[in-house]
Amino acid sequence: MNAWPLRWSHGSGFVEAVGAMLGPVEFRLPDGRGVQPFAVFPWADEPLPADEQALQGLMARGRGEWPCVPFGLGPGAGAETLGWDHPIHGEAAHAAWQRVDDGRDASRIDLRFDAPQTGPLESLERSVRGVDGRAQVECRLVVRVRADCRLPIGLHPTLRLPARPGAMRIEPGSFRFALGHPGEVEPGADVLAPAQEFQSLAAAPRRGGGGELDLSHLPLAGNTESLAQLCAIDGRVAATNLDEGWRFELGWDAAVLPSCLLWVSNAGRRDWPWSRRHYALGIEPVCTYFDQGVVACAAENALSRRGVATSVALQPGVPLQIDYRMAVTPIHPPAPT
Repeated sequence: MNAWPLRWSHGSGFVEAVGAMLGPVEFRLPDGRGVQPFAVFPWADEPLPADEQALQGLMARGRGEWPCVPFGLGPGAGAETLGWDHPIHGEAAHAAWQRVDDGRDASRIDLRFDAPQTGPLESLERSVRGVDGRAQVECRLVVRVRADCRLPIGLHPTLRLPARPGAMRIEPGSFRFALGHPGEVEPGADVLAPAQEFQSLAAAPRRGGGGELDLSHLPLAGNTESLAQLCAIDGRVAATNLDEGWRFELGWDAAVLPSCLLWVSNAGRRDWPWSRRHYALGIEPVCTYFDQGVVACAAENALSRRGVATSVALQPGVPLQIDYRMAVTPIHPPAPT
């Protein structure tokens, strides 16, 4: 697998050709520590079992952070009217991107993905840059289309979770309301009440009328797999690892991506290759209706009826640019639990 090294004054890491995925990355803090905050699929470097088919693309190499255009599952019911299909989170999440810079600046990597002719997406451009003098990475995503369309779009930073339940504190910026997934993310393992509104991560409604959950401190106890969407958020989320004494900060343009999905993955997925061993938190800036696909996101839905955009209107010749940043800072002393 091709991966390009990224190096700057306060960090180093890799960008994969497949999916243009950023990770792992070690951020070097002022106190001399190196912190690698990103999750990597635990099977990414394992030999395949003899009775399993080869994993492809994102499922084979999932790690760190990557762009999702379109975001979510395949186009969904009614997709025959679109005349195209795509895997989860779009073709670009599974295919090899081309590096387009000259490689002379070790602190920057520029990549391009040219989409198949079957859909409205024309190309994606991605820039990843380490910020000199800071433990911070700045990214830019440019989306171009060949036909008028509305697409759900998202970014997919995914953090590794500490082993101790509750040892990562989640601190979103201000948001108007949050919802649990309308269905069930993983049968028997989704602990959030479907499609129920809540105002605080510390008081999320539990599935089955069982009271409330505290999603502000992760991981949860037990094997769970849930999605919550923070709607009309201000473009800021932080996550503090209380045991290791560092804070991850994510900032983006909420005018383009007005929600944030929290993917709470506590070893809830049973089937191989998940095999109840994946612990991660996705902090995903999005313009989408959960993972419901192009058709559902472009149509009227439970969020769009409340004034929360769930797809982006795109036109040929009018590129969409999304800038965002990820940084790690030390916590001294480690934050109290």
